Amino acid sequence: MFAPSEASTWIEVGASTALNSASITADFSNYSPELVDVFAPGVRIYATVPGDEYQNLQGTSMAAPMVAGVAALLRGYFPDLTGAQIKSIIMASTVRYQTQVNIPGSEGEKASFTRLCVTGGVVNAYKAIELAKAT
Repeated sequence: MFAPSEASTWIEVGASTALNSASITADFSNYSPELVDVFAPGVRIYATVPGDEYQNLQGTSMAAPMVAGVAALLRGYFPDLTGAQIKSIIMASTVRYQTQVNIPGSEGEKASFTRLCVTGGVVNAYKAIELAKAT
């Protein structure tokens, strides 16, 4: 069986809320200071649904495509970058928040956001492009 730790370019994603809300973390999100690499928007994502419709959806399944989109953007503009370099750029370019946030799934327990994922940050496409330009 395949394990994410066997893939050097695998990125594990948690879901964040609107950054102006009371907590950066979505209450349903996965989290881990060792296993979740970055957070990305995953609440109230306006997305297509069957029947030519749109809805606001939520989940880490909304957050992961945000990170995949940043990876695709980097690959498109910087095709010589390797997958490992793209992962490194995404992780190095996150916006880090030094604040107490709700621990997802808890009853109001708080922890430093930096303790909920490897980077302690939320993905940022602009910063990723700036870092890729400098690579």
